[in-house]
Amino acid sequence: MTSSRVSLAGRMCLGLIVAAAMSTACSSSGMKAGASGGAGTTSATGGIATTGGIATTGGIATTGGIATTGGAAGTTDGSSGIPTECLPCKGATPASCTPVPPLTAMLLDFTAGSGFGTWTESTSLKGGTYAWPPTTDNCNPVNAYPLDSTVTTDGRWRLAGTVGPSTAGIGLWFGPCFADFSGYSGIRFTISGDAGPSGQVTMAIPTPGDTAPAVAPNVDCIINSATCTATTCTQPNVAIPVTATAAVQTVPFDSLTTGLPLPSPDPAAITAITWNFAWNATPYPVEVYVDDIELVP
Repeated sequence: MTSSRVSLAGRMCLGLIVAAAMSTACSSSGMKAGASGGAGTTSATGGIATTGGIATTGGIATTGGIATTGGAAGTTDGSSGIPTECLPCKGATPASCTPVPPLTAMLLDFTAGSGFGTWTESTSLKGGTYAWPPTTDNCNPVNAYPLDSTVTTDGRWRLAGTVGPSTAGIGLWFGPCFADFSGYSGIRFTISGDAGPSGQVTMAIPTPGDTAPAVAPNVDCIINSATCTATTCTQPNVAIPVTATAAVQTVPFDSLTTGLPLPSPDPAAITAITWNFAWNATPYPVEVYVDDIELVP
């Protein structure tokens, strides 16, 4: 585990786009507004909406939109009675954005102070972590199989629980726009643990070109966050083996060729990095550890 190279400058409630296998999330990069989502505590930027979310000073969600005016959790809209943090974009007008490059190659090493939950590199790239389904959800009923996301005392990201017959996984979201990783060739990370019967997770790198626009009444909070108009839109993904012994995995961007209509992700417009568990009709336990998520020169 390397030393932390991410400096904190406060928390920002943004969102993310999750791989197609998981509910699409609203990110400062590829935001989709949903009718409901994770409400958080009082936040300068508001909560993020969609089918569910994690309460983390504003809330992270998975298939929703970001708020622009803020507000305390629990405040409701007078006409609908829905918590304002769960409303699509909270009335925000969709805006365009310019991809933001990172200041350092190391995104998260999970040491003390490295920004688990949400992090920011000064005024540059912002982002955070999420797990789905979350253990708490202020906008939807809590899933019967929530996954617990924590950082261990030795500085690793731990996800544990039972995967039910639904989508489940973890990921990184980026903001305030897309992440521009064009100066790098890929992603490297360390992973270990028990991923269930399949013995693997599916890693996906969503970009606008392989993400379908939101369908009314939902809206895209960033107008260029989802530009795929093909019949099938598939985010580039690859199977990653998970064993009890920690292993370093390096995934070059151009090695991902399963996306549609764009086979490989555009490094200049990364909206998220996700690791998803295999769907299974029979619930199964998991306990996976991730560490040292960094960019490869």
